[in-house]
Amino acid sequence: MTAAMGSAVLLAFLTFGANEWGFGGKYNTVWAHTLDSKMASFIVTGESRDTVSVELPHHKAKCVFDYVAGQPAHESKKVPETARINAQDVLTRLKGQCAQGQSGYWTYQVCLGGEIKQFHGQDSYKLGKFSHVEGKILKYDKGLPCDPPSNPTERQVDVSLACSDKMGVQLISEPSTCKYTMTLVLPNVCSDPSYPKMMQTAGAKGKAPDDGHEDWILQIRESDDGKVICSSHSTETRLAGSRLSFRSFSLKVEKDKGSYEKVKGSARAMGRVPLSDTELVVSSESISHGSGFGGKLAYVDLEAT
Repeated sequence: MTAAMGSAVLLAFLTFGANEWGFGGKYNTVWAHTLDSKMASFIVTGESRDTVSVELPHHKAKCVFDYVAGQPAHESKKVPETARINAQDVLTRLKGQCAQGQSGYWTYQVCLGGEIKQFHGQDSYKLGKFSHVEGKILKYDKGLPCDPPSNPTERQVDVSLACSDKMGVQLISEPSTCKYTMTLVLPNVCSDPSYPKMMQTAGAKGKAPDDGHEDWILQIRESDDGKVICSSHSTETRLAGSRLSFRSFSLKVEKDKGSYEKVKGSARAMGRVPLSDTELVVSSESISHGSGFGGKLAYVDLEAT
């Protein structure tokens, strides 16, 4: 079982019985398809971007969620240039150092400027080799192929940075097959408030709420009358105060043959506050951010017939 699958199982049990999302009522407490292609769990951090997809059996329909997240909402204030810490400088200063973190069965090792490995006992897999820095993200690629020869795609990893009292690896996720995200936490970026704070030691100096990330779920389902429903949402249970600020988002539904006659969608911020018409654009196959989008997003869905 991958880290993403294990996360999806836990989130399904903890979330779907307690939250009312979607069209016409509550989700069931347990979904039989938690581990198949119809559901994906992923982690959105304060400085991340990703494309996550799920699909119905036999490629009948597919949902694709694309997003770019900015700084956490509580840290959106301007950071003085003297306090800014460049991810490239961090890489240069700490090149060769490695950190580890565990997620379920696997332990993950991130080496700055080197490789990322996933291992347990004698089993070890290369997930990627350092490629370049993109903003605050360390990009690793050319990992072990997924499942040759049927799927020769090479594994790749996006590594975000966060402030912590000690070095480690957290928030390990596999939002799509062989594409991983994780967060390298370390003290070296703590003087720059634009990085999320994720202290590992209780009472550590500079302790702050772990508010630089959120767990999200994307799923697709088909109703009895043939409607295809795509939905993506945060698993937060608080009524207000989203911790993240999104720069953009798009939820798209794709059909194996032809196109849908009618598509309608909606989106909400934390606290079930609907996004206004100026914040949304609904097309024949997608719902996305509009010109008036303020960055607050907790739930988005599409219904296609």
